[in-house]
Amino acid sequence: MPFQFVHTMNSLRHFSLGEPFPASPHAVISSLPTMEDVRDYEEHDPRVMNAMKSGYPRFVVHEFVQKLIEFYQQREGLVGHASVLVDGRRAADDLLAELGGQVGKRQVEEGIYLVCCDVTAVDLAKRLRKYVQHLGCGIYSRQAEDLLVKHGLLPRVYEEAHVAGNVLADVERALADQIGCRAADVLLASSGMNAFYAGFRAVQEFQRTRGRSAWLQLGWLYLDSGCVLQEFLGDGETLDYSYDVLDVDAIIAKIRSYGESLAAVVVECPTNPLIRVCEVRRIAEAVREQGGVMVIDPTIASVLNVDVLPCADLLVTSLTKYASIEGDIMIGALAVNPDSPYYADLIGRTSRYHVPPYVRDLQRFAHELQDAPAVVAQMNANAARLCVFLKRHPAVKRVYCAGCSDHIEEVSKGDVSVGAVISIELDGDMEKFYDTIRLMKGPSFGVRFTLLCPFMYLAHYDLVTTAQGRAFLASVGLDPELIRISVGAEDYAAIEAVFAEALDLCLL
Repeated sequence: MPFQFVHTMNSLRHFSLGEPFPASPHAVISSLPTMEDVRDYEEHDPRVMNAMKSGYPRFVVHEFVQKLIEFYQQREGLVGHASVLVDGRRAADDLLAELGGQVGKRQVEEGIYLVCCDVTAVDLAKRLRKYVQHLGCGIYSRQAEDLLVKHGLLPRVYEEAHVAGNVLADVERALADQIGCRAADVLLASSGMNAFYAGFRAVQEFQRTRGRSAWLQLGWLYLDSGCVLQEFLGDGETLDYSYDVLDVDAIIAKIRSYGESLAAVVVECPTNPLIRVCEVRRIAEAVREQGGVMVIDPTIASVLNVDVLPCADLLVTSLTKYASIEGDIMIGALAVNPDSPYYADLIGRTSRYHVPPYVRDLQRFAHELQDAPAVVAQMNANAARLCVFLKRHPAVKRVYCAGCSDHIEEVSKGDVSVGAVISIELDGDMEKFYDTIRLMKGPSFGVRFTLLCPFMYLAHYDLVTTAQGRAFLASVGLDPELIRISVGAEDYAAIEAVFAEALDLCLL
């Protein structure tokens, strides 16, 4: 029997600005209902920012976290400083190493550091917040909530279903079964971005011992993954790009051109936002021949839907998507392929840089992971049906999905209709469509409720707002007005009706 979507709140409706969904203080998605709201969010307009009590946690400082920062600033005599809360001494030291002597740290709890700079150093304060965003090392809402209760600033924690006790081993085993490895090969992290950062540092450290310095990015990487590669490569290390993941002959020729300098090749499989699958086996073989490390991120379809570890030396992924079906947990993982010739070199290094998930996040994740396979199967089925509908609608110019991609059979675990994400380009008025459609609108994907976002505006606002940026996007085949849809597990007929209504209106 297919999974039946059950929720106390109707998800196919208009959401007000800043409204979280689910109705939990730990929701990672908050509503940006109009394109005007999206633009004002990117411009940090107070109208929007004051309405966002929460949001995607690496981008929006949760009200619990902000309250805790203010408490520590008062206690430590640091009022007037731009401050972030960082989980772990290694992450705090990494920030200080990158930002120099004008940034300081103060341990405020066991394992938690307040990292700060003078508030008048505006550019430095921006870099500090950005680095926490890139490293995924900040503390999140449940940990902040517990500390606020500890210090008498909140009366109690929010009650929610969870699995009690020490669930780490059970979660690692469940994920290992999905990834196709042993539990000992899986490392859980506080976010997908922290998993990527830890994996990057492990590969970088290893390849430096071999004198290897050339990094190659395939396709369009998620914003912060790309930023890590750009920001944290050292002197003499280089980063190159092959944006067309389907031109495998050109990719392999470039890989071979590096000779013994090749350090790593990094790819999302499928890619985000065009949901394309490269000939990952051929590429992995070429990388292995050159002595490079193959890093693969399958987040856009998830480890529940695709099997990429045989082609990877290192797998990194966000579990906030798909596995965390309610949209209320930040968590990620990395896995080292036990068949990789570099297994022994990577497995120990990864743990030096990761931030473990907070215990309550892990307990909540264990609860949601129990239902995730059934929920995701229904999301996949709905996405396959919606893809057919979208291809037939006159307002839709182009549709991208994993099931439509060449080479999907190389990674699909079963049915080729893998994943819940569809991207579309419109012939109609994108802004009218976005403002009209009765859905939650904001970043993230892979949740049990249908969600969409104007991906390029939220991830690359600097590019969509300049002629030069738009020209660059066109050169790599990206439409600035692209819409990314994450199809939920609601009744399919109801989902299609919502899309039909908005698509019809955007043609008028």
